[in-house]
Amino acid sequence: MSVPLGVAAYRTELRRKGGILALGVAAVVALSGGVLLVLPGRITGVSGFALVIAACPLLVAFGVPITAGANAIVLGVGSSLALWFVLGQLAAHRATRRPVADWKDWRSVMLPFSLAMVLGGFAGFALFALSVL
Repeated sequence: MSVPLGVAAYRTELRRKGGILALGVAAVVALSGGVLLVLPGRITGVSGFALVIAACPLLVAFGVPITAGANAIVLGVGSSLALWFVLGQLAAHRATRRPVADWKDWRSVMLPFSLAMVLGGFAGFALFALSVL
């Protein structure tokens, strides 16, 4: 692998940008879900809601399906995106423990974190839905 500025510079860049990348991906998924939510149709609404819950799993913890107040939405989205940033930074730190690390290593560390966040959001929503029924 040829690294233009050297291995140390590449590792530093990965550590600096890991959280920003995770935050950016989550924000794009949340915005896509928000756009789908406002479009007419049942399929777009359900898929938009699924994307929003995947990107912002802490919304359920703030009671967003019931309390759709602006404070709950802002706190849920803000805390979810902050958590994505922290997980991205943690993944970057773990991936750069190896002497030569790249974005592929970051993705392999970030994937379990992402799955846990998304599944946690859906599990929280399922528990919420079962408690309301």
